[in-house]
Amino acid sequence: MLDIARGVRTRLTFGPISNTEPVWSPDGKWIAYTADRGGHANICRKPADGSGAEEVLHVDDQLASPNDWSHDGKYILLQRGPLGSSQLWSLPLEGDRKVSLAVPGDGTGGSFLGSLSPDARWVAYMSGDSGALQVYVVGFHGGQGKWQVSPNGGTQPRWSRDGKELYYLDLSYNLVAVPVKEVGGALQFGAAQTLVNNWSAPRVFFDVSPNGKRILLDRISQEVSQSIAVVTNFKAALKK
Repeated sequence: MLDIARGVRTRLTFGPISNTEPVWSPDGKWIAYTADRGGHANICRKPADGSGAEEVLHVDDQLASPNDWSHDGKYILLQRGPLGSSQLWSLPLEGDRKVSLAVPGDGTGGSFLGSLSPDARWVAYMSGDSGALQVYVVGFHGGQGKWQVSPNGGTQPRWSRDGKELYYLDLSYNLVAVPVKEVGGALQFGAAQTLVNNWSAPRVFFDVSPNGKRILLDRISQEVSQSIAVVTNFKAALKK
């Protein structure tokens, strides 16, 4: 956890296992994440202030990680399966917590890195169904319709808090915003506006603040050149 105002880091998870893919709850009180334990992906949550023990929400025999948490706090959107053929599932936090498929499809292009609209009626996600990575939107929990949002490739969709814009990175690492409105139960998308040009990094991450006034992007602060040493006749050195 990084306190931006004070610049102080606080460790949230501990132990020798891998804890990855953190996702905030909508009220800011919890962090959900994946804990790799005993060959299983445990979807856990822990209080964001570090108090109390973690709670295991779901144990999966596939690769699994949380992508988003619905704004009503009732669902976590999970990505399950190997990258490239993974699919998005819904994990309810009430009742029996049985996962169900959130994005229908044959799995040929996969569905991953999903983002739920603020009203939890729509889910934006990435897929390679067309042969290239594109951003799509479909109805969540049985809603009708499917729309391709990115015309020439797109990744990592994020909804604005008011649901009126959808952000994504195109394949040249331009960060764009697309206006969204609902008309007669269907979505209409406006022309994309470029917010940041050519933001390049090996793995670009971004997120949008709840008030929509700030965008967080990662960047390599320093390029470090690495040299490779080739040792010849190393067997002779082993004899010594």
